[in-house]
Amino acid sequence: MTQKTISLPEDVYLALKRQKRKGESFSELISRLLQEKQLQEKNLEKLAGCLKEDDEWDKVLEDIYEDRKRPARLSGD
Repeated sequence: MTQKTISLPEDVYLALKRQKRKGESFSELISRLLQEKQLQEKNLEKLAGCLKEDDEWDKVLEDIYEDRKRPARLSGD
């Protein structure tokens, strides 16, 4: 196995350290995070176009555009 040394700013190192599970090496942590990211991307890709044939989505968009036409509401009113 090839090993590489990388430099990280301290804030990035501390953020990674907080994500690390008990008994998990930094290599295992980074591998896990990359796998989770790939899985999230695949799940998101599965959703692409899922509302294409759905009339409900047209209604949602219509409601959004209508809401944008209304004047802004001030908090406390």
